[in-house]
Amino acid sequence: MSDEFFHGYALNTVDAKNRLSIPADYRDVIVARSGTKELFIGPGHGGADCLMAYDKSYDAQLIADHRARHGAGTDRARYDEASLLFGAASPAKIDDAGRIVLSNTLKELGDINGHVWFVAGGDWFELWNPWRFLERSGLDPRMVRILSRELESRGLDPKQEPAR
Repeated sequence: MSDEFFHGYALNTVDAKNRLSIPADYRDVIVARSGTKELFIGPGHGGADCLMAYDKSYDAQLIADHRARHGAGTDRARYDEASLLFGAASPAKIDDAGRIVLSNTLKELGDINGHVWFVAGGDWFELWNPWRFLERSGLDPRMVRILSRELESRGLDPKQEPAR
């Protein structure tokens, strides 16, 4: 695995064809870590109301961690966790313009409408509906200020999600 990690944040839009631009810094990390322009997108971990995206190297780490937790056991918990980690994650390829296509299923799963708030997590990054992110309890006030300023800079009200 590369020493590269995901850092930072971005606010992007989903276009009418469900295309979403992945931040350039994130694209660079994906290629450095895995040698491809491919990533996986699935439900947010820990029950987070978002999507989570990661490259092939982190996918390998998820598999190794899952095996370490469960071994070759056949209990239902092992299979249920695998279904969520691997079965609910969809592969995506970044096109030459730096975009992916979000399926309607992924958009629904992440409650993604027109805007996506990207937040880095080191080995992965999250994709949030910005207003769902701001609704989180216990959110660090500095993150609230950062996202609020990003929304305001685009003429969007942090307190009121645009009508769908």
